[in-house]
Amino acid sequence: MTGTMNKGSFFLTLIALVLSLNAIYASIYQLWSAAPPVFILLLIAIIAFVMGMKGLKGKQSSLAKWRGWFTLIMSFLLSVILLFLTAVNIMVEEPLKTVHSPDAAITIDFFTVNGGAATSISVKGIVNGPLWFTKKIYSDINMNKADVNWINNHTVKINNHTLNLNKGEIFSD
Repeated sequence: MTGTMNKGSFFLTLIALVLSLNAIYASIYQLWSAAPPVFILLLIAIIAFVMGMKGLKGKQSSLAKWRGWFTLIMSFLLSVILLFLTAVNIMVEEPLKTVHSPDAAITIDFFTVNGGAATSISVKGIVNGPLWFTKKIYSDINMNKADVNWINNHTVKINNHTLNLNKGEIFSD
């Protein structure tokens, strides 16, 4: 049983780590993110940590012990980082509006982002894909509103910036 817990927690930790790195990469390069929301990643990391603690009990080979300690350390670090990111997202982002394309095939959520005294207020627009897939298509610094007009089913004008979503166009200021 401890061997199964050890291996299971190791693979859960790797899954949480890969999905977290995917979210970071997609955020930097404004690509589609395959990662679930941060709180689900946090839940996976906490489950991996608990399973890793149970998996360390008993007699094990040196590889299993190494894998167990790696799992505990990485899942703990991931849990702390993801808990921080969850708290920051709750405090920093405020929903502004949600708009749908004329054929209701595309949904864009707009948020105001306010990091406090050290940053300026900005607006970001995120397209919702299937399941939890998302893509940031609009980011404008020193803006606190989003004037949205749909030109057709796949072209949208946001604060005088025209984006063709079929071509994958984005705007980042």
